[in-house]
Amino acid sequence: MHQASNTPNDKASRAGSGAPAPASPLTAQAIRQLRGQKRESQEKFWSRFGVTQSSGSRFEAGVPLPGPLAILIRLYAIGKLNDKLLGA
Repeated sequence: MHQASNTPNDKASRAGSGAPAPASPLTAQAIRQLRGQKRESQEKFWSRFGVTQSSGSRFEAGVPLPGPLAILIRLYAIGKLNDKLLGA
C-alpha cells in the first residue's frame, strides 16, 4: 500500500492542483465595508442573518463571528446567497 508523503515537493505539486485557497478571515472592517456598500443600517443588514443589531455591532467592533455566521456572510458577500434564499 502506498502512503502519501508530506515532503515539500508533494505540497508544491498539490498547490497547483486547483484546490481552493483557504479563505482569509472576515475582519470587522470588511464586514463594516460590506454593510456600507449595501447602504444599510446595522439592524437591516444583520437581521437577514438572524442577528440582532446589538450583536451585529459587537461583530463590527471585532468580536469574532461564529463559524456558521461567517460562512453565511462570505456567501452573501460573493453573491452566492441572496435575500430571497435567506428568507429576508
